[in-house]
Amino acid sequence: MTFHKYALRAAISGALSCALLMTTVAHAQNTNEPLETIVVSGSHSAMSIAQLAGNVSVMTAAEIANSQAAFVSELLVQFAGVDISTNGGVGQFAELRLRGSETNHILVLLDGIAINDQGQGGLVDLAHLSTQNIARIELYRGAQSALWGDGAVGGVLNIITQSGADNDTTTHSLKAGLGTKNTQQLHYQQQGQFTDGHYGLTVSRQQTDGQNISIVDGNTEKDGYQNTSMSAQLGYVVNHEHTVSAVLHNIDYLTMFDATDFVTTGLPVDADNVTDGRQQSAALRWAFTPTGITSNRYSYTLDSSAKYHRNFVENTSSGALSGLTDAKTVSLRSVARLASNNGLTRQYHIGLSADKTDFEQRGPSGFGDPNQSQRIESHSIFGDAVIALSDNIYTNSSIRYTDNSEFDAAIDYRIGANYQNSDKLTWFASIGRASKNPSFTERFGFFAGTFQGNPNLKPEQSSNIEIGLRSKYVLANSQLNQQINVFVGKLENEINGFVYDAQTGNFTSDNVAGTSDRSGIEWELSWISADVSINASYSYLDASQGDEETVELRRARHNGSINMSYTVTPTMSTYVSASYVGSKSDQFFPPTLNHRKSLVCERIG
Repeated sequence: MTFHKYALRAAISGALSCALLMTTVAHAQNTNEPLETIVVSGSHSAMSIAQLAGNVSVMTAAEIANSQAAFVSELLVQFAGVDISTNGGVGQFAELRLRGSETNHILVLLDGIAINDQGQGGLVDLAHLSTQNIARIELYRGAQSALWGDGAVGGVLNIITQSGADNDTTTHSLKAGLGTKNTQQLHYQQQGQFTDGHYGLTVSRQQTDGQNISIVDGNTEKDGYQNTSMSAQLGYVVNHEHTVSAVLHNIDYLTMFDATDFVTTGLPVDADNVTDGRQQSAALRWAFTPTGITSNRYSYTLDSSAKYHRNFVENTSSGALSGLTDAKTVSLRSVARLASNNGLTRQYHIGLSADKTDFEQRGPSGFGDPNQSQRIESHSIFGDAVIALSDNIYTNSSIRYTDNSEFDAAIDYRIGANYQNSDKLTWFASIGRASKNPSFTERFGFFAGTFQGNPNLKPEQSSNIEIGLRSKYVLANSQLNQQINVFVGKLENEINGFVYDAQTGNFTSDNVAGTSDRSGIEWELSWISADVSINASYSYLDASQGDEETVELRRARHNGSINMSYTVTPTMSTYVSASYVGSKSDQFFPPTLNHRKSLVCERIG
């Protein structure tokens, strides 16, 4: 592994020294309580960030609103360790990479529903997810499959939308906007409560003529985009023991994009290419708290849910079908929770889950037949615990056993602890292992003359160790928070989706020989006062692939950002954001007939 030991050591030393210095100053001054206790979803029940033995970044509804970002992909560059890759302007393909992992190594949850598209390599195209009704975003880094399920080898992006549960009165909101390139935005939102319940409804419409990204002479076509989104939530307290809730999300989008001239220039050229897509999610949840067996010492809850998600993507060229994928997942889950009500925090969970994913692929038959249907089923048993050993030591542990219809059973785990050295400084450390099954596209994908899947792929397995600290400093009506951590990870059986197969003349997927290594540091700082909010982040990454220690593509070694918002009046605010992304390595294919196959590089990863 090519590892810049001295640069990494110096960066770690400097960042840790800065954190300790700030903490020392904090001890010498004010000892007020923090302005807000942030609660994260790092367990099957909500928990304080002070109890979490791991790295998490949180973005609140106020921060999202101040940013004026239209889509989630525009927000995530503020987090340390994040790489966002886009294929063009608004609505064009947007991929998230975290800690050197591949884009399909991040499990993305929308109100608890996994929305990764198994028909597009297991990734999530974040370009279509609107920010208009998002209440908070949580980013968990590292191996997380034990808690969240298959696919969370690089981390988890947890997106929570507004439900109306926190609104004492009914609220309405109507926003409209106009911009260059005939950009139009219209959003309507209503939230409120009724007797024993709450509801939320958001409808959003965005469209633009887009921009021309081709630099080839005579190419002037703009690539437009349209997005219509709807989100609805409903919650109802039946009685003291029973609570039910439901959520529904639907996104319809239309993206126009260019082709690539692999014969003459190797550059994007005008083309009548269109992607018509739909992302649909729904969940129904029932929470049962038996009052008859609840005591002063313990409380019990049974949380059961049924979830559905569908990703439909149809690509056409000059009006003719060039490819279609349709992936549908149904999930059933039930979790029992036991919590201590006396003194130290202790909560335990044990649960069962069953998942079924159906995959359909359609397209024109040429050198082969892409038309097929596939299915995979899995069953899991899992457990996790958050235990306070004392007033300042917390342990987190989780384990999951998963059996499925296509691969060997997997055991994932994560164990960590955090130590509150004082009310200003917390140390944390964790070790974990996570797994990810190959996607349908990697196994069965077919693009005539370019890519053919490999049904013999092995699941990927990652392990990582991290250690870090969190510090806070409170003075009057302001608060300074800092988080820094160091991580080292390994990925076995990494899937390379761009391997040349001499027998077929196509590209395919294959497991990389040896271990892929990732290591680095991540640092985040925030300062919040009554009128001003400043956030800054920096990350360093060293990532290599397999025995040959090839530098991972599309991963910047250095990333950084700074964001500042200032509230002028209760109805007026300003926001300034700047980010730095270091240089990245990528592949370039000269414009020859043999290299038409490079189309699959971005789509499969």
